[in-house]
Formats: sequence, C-alpha cells, structure tokens
Amino acid sequence: MKRIILFCLAATLATIALAQKAPVKDPVVPCNGDADHLPGKYTDHTNPKYPSSLKGTAPDKAVMTRQLIALEKLEEASRNNFQLNGCVARVSFSGGDKTMFGNIGLTRYGYQLAAYQNVCHVTEHIVKTVGEYRTVLRVDVNPSFVQGYLLPGGTGEFYLDKSRAVRYDIPIDAKQGPNYSNERTSRPSRISQYISEAMILANRSNDYKNKHADFLKFINGEDYVENWISGSKYDKIGPKSYQWIDRRYLIAKPGIPVLIPVSRKQYLEDLLEYFEIEKANFYFDLENKIKNNAGNTSESGKKRATALEADKNAYPQLYETKKAKVKELLATQKAEWLQKQAVIDINSVTYDANERLAAIGKFYDAENEKTSALYIYNPAYFKPTANQPTKPALMEVQFRYEISADRGFSERLLSNFLKNYDLNALRKMLD
Repeated sequence: MKRIILFCLAATLATIALAQKAPVKDPVVPCNGDADHLPGKYTDHTNPKYPSSLKGTAPDKAVMTRQLIALEKLEEASRNNFQLNGCVARVSFSGGDKTMFGNIGLTRYGYQLAAYQNVCHVTEHIVKTVGEYRTVLRVDVNPSFVQGYLLPGGTGEFYLDKSRAVRYDIPIDAKQGPNYSNERTSRPSRISQYISEAMILANRSNDYKNKHADFLKFINGEDYVENWISGSKYDKIGPKSYQWIDRRYLIAKPGIPVLIPVSRKQYLEDLLEYFEIEKANFYFDLENKIKNNAGNTSESGKKRATALEADKNAYPQLYETKKAKVKELLATQKAEWLQKQAVIDINSVTYDANERLAAIGKFYDAENEKTSALYIYNPAYFKPTANQPTKPALMEVQFRYEISADRGFSERLLSNFLKNYDLNALRKMLD
C-alpha cells in the first residue's frame, strides 16, 4: 500500500511539474474586422519565439550578451510612453561569426526586434498573430558591408584569342594549390579587398537618382538611406497602396573615415601583385584543362588541344607586356595624376585579354554602371579594436517598415523610433 501511495504521489508531482513548464497561452481576444487598434504584446530576449543563438567562447558570449542587453534596454526606453497595438513584438539575439575589415577580423552579432502583425480572423472573429514578420528593427554590431569581392577590369576570367576557344577562370584573391583556402582568408591579395560605392549601396539604397550622395551620407554616418523592397520612392501613394521599405543608418566613430579611396598609384602597384597571382592561377587552370582533354581524339578535342598549346605559348608575352606597361605608367605619370582616386572599368566590360591590356591605365572621373570608384577599409579605423574583437567598432541600424492601410502598427513604430530612439547613445557605445 505504501508503495502505491508513493507512486501516486510521484505521478502527481510529475504532472504538476509538466503543467508548470507548459507555455501559457494568450487569452482569446475578440475582434470585429480589424485588429490593428487592439493592444499588442512585447517579449524581451528572455522569452524569444525561437532560441537565441550566440556562438563563441563563454567570455565572448558574456561580452556580447551585455552589449545586446544594453541595446535592448535602449529600445525599451524609446517606448516608455508608447502604446504597442496591432502586433506582437519579439526580441532575439544572434551572432558570433567573424567579419573581416581588410586583414582585421571582428566579431559580428546583433539585436533584433521583430513585429508580427495581428489580424482579425475572418470567420472566427478573434485576433490571430501572423507567423512571419516584415517590420523589424535590427542593430548589427561590426556588420558585414559587402558579400564577395569586386572584380576590377583586367582581372578574373579571360580568353586569349578572338575565337574564344578557351576561357580561363582566375581567382583574384590568392594562388591556387594546397594552401589556397588558408591564403585567401589570412593573406588575401590587395586587389581582392577593393570596395565600390555600388557594393556598399547594394540592398541599402535603390535611389538611382542619388547614388553617389546616398553613398556619402551613409558611409560618413550623416543620415539614413532607404531601399524600396516593394514599391518605389517615386510612386504615388493611394488608399490601397503597399510599400515595404528598408532604412539603414551607419553608426561610426567621428573624425576618422571607415573607408579610404584607392589612388591610381596604389591600384597600379596592386596590379603588379595581382599579375603574379594571375600567372600562377593561369598555369594551374591550364594544366587542369590539358589533363582533362588528354585522350580526347575527337575533332573538337584536337582543336582544344591546339588552342591550349597556343595559349600556353602566348601567355608569357602577355604577362611581360602588362607588367612593363604598369611599370612605365608608375615611372612616367605625374604625381598629381597618380594620387587621384582610381575609377576603373569593372570585370564584365570585356573578357578579351588583349582588350584588357589596352585598357590598363585608363581611368574615369566617377562611378557608374560600368565603372567602379575603388575604396578599401581604413586600417586606422579598425586597428584600435583588433585585439578586442567583440568590442563594437561600428554598428548598422536597420528599420524595415511597411506603409499600408491595414498595417498602422508599422508606421506607429517607425514614428516612435524617429522621435524617441537615441542614436547618439549608440555612438557613445563605440568609445
């Protein structure tokens, strides 16, 4: 009997424990056609919809968590006198990967406040929360500015003869071989670290009428830029219009630029480094092509073998001529010409190696669809935090919002952000 009583008691306690761990469901809220005006709900990082994920060592996670909680408190303070309606706003933390700023690696992590729209169910007439969000506030610490790398004109893929019989695929960041993966991350070529205005504005601004001005005000931390995901800045807004807009601010330390221009002199000197990489990678690619074509006795195989042999004989002269032309420009051009910013053709203009040779030394006044003004990360900006990779060197604030008759919550959140969110507090966090 005693065993039965103990068993029943244990079962009862287990049932109580499970009941205590079960999530508390929100009460059913009746509605009549519109849920946008009804009270919303906010949950902080201690109660995320999905598990927050921070990667790294325990000390690094502790530093990131403290910084992210400070960002969370800053946003909460901006809503002291704000009534959250029409949505469920949920906080989450993530990050721990490395962002490379030239040769300096810093830890990237971020705060997110996602607003999930509340709607009135058509037949049940109760409030339901949509499972995906479109309105979101993010603060990205040590953000990634660009994906991949720029291919300046004269670099990357090319063919050597007008028949275009063989195209060579040339990585520009490091020499191919057993150590390629390590070299491209630890000691990438200087030319592979170039950045253009278009790369900075990608997914940040599609205001094609003001591209250069948007680049300057964003990278200098002067003002926001916007990217219209749905709709356009130049649309006429009507009662049934829908616009989805991504706004970005860069929070940077004052008095020192994040990017610095690449001069024509530096570009030409970096080309000399690249030519050595191109030479090694050309022969690496050529030998693989010859190996793969071996034993192919068809007419096309014989033609390809002939083309490969001709390219093998032609490349050394091309290599020497390109080097000589660059060295001549460096030796004969005036200092004023050499110190101007390098604005050059981008890779897609031509793949013909001889046309590229002719274009060496040709520069432009401004970036457009077929040219790139070249920049690199400023080492002096990032060096102070090189030994403290989790410390914020800069931040990017993203506010993605909606303009629509049934999404008033999004515009209200944006309006409150503009009035009350303290961007200067973020700048102080960089000190």
